[in-house]
Amino acid sequence: MQELWVEIDGALAPESAVLEYQGKLKNHPYKAMGKNVSIADSVFFAHPELCSFGDNVRIDGFCSFTTKVTIGNNVHIGPFVSVVGGVKSELIMEDYSGLSAGCRIICGSDNYYTDLANPTIPEKFRTNCVYGKVILHKFAIAGTNTVVHPNVEFAEGVCTGSCSLVTKSLDNLWGVYKGIPVQLYRYRHHIAILLAAEEYERGGK
Repeated sequence: MQELWVEIDGALAPESAVLEYQGKLKNHPYKAMGKNVSIADSVFFAHPELCSFGDNVRIDGFCSFTTKVTIGNNVHIGPFVSVVGGVKSELIMEDYSGLSAGCRIICGSDNYYTDLANPTIPEKFRTNCVYGKVILHKFAIAGTNTVVHPNVEFAEGVCTGSCSLVTKSLDNLWGVYKGIPVQLYRYRHHIAILLAAEEYERGGK
């Protein structure tokens, strides 16, 4: 007997696969889950009970998260992204932000100078660890293979070029940064981007 195919999010898929996926979302282990959230089966969360997702979120395959995670609406995380730092650290991504493929987001880090350094060691032997937050404000994007250090904020609209190293907050609104370490290169056309977002939120296609 031929399997029934149904439409979901504008595409056709086997009904059995759709029902299985919807069941997983309904019985999810996360702190909060919005609508239209797509998380690949190969994605790993060390602390799913501390992870929240807004609406229209997509996380591609082979990503790994060891921190708390707070994600807004219309956020995309590409494949092979790793977010590290443990339960005392947090990644925050506001609406329309994104992490491109291969990004390394270091929300917390051991001290390699004076301590034993890896998570198998009790904390009393790792007294100088850095725990913090990495925050991408609205419309901020980290380009492919960007590396971000702890306690960094991307201001609204900031983006980085591929293979960039970010060791301190990027404060120039809508700035484009690139390099190792990053330097301000130019600015994005923010008016066009904001107008497109307004049209989308009014229901435009």
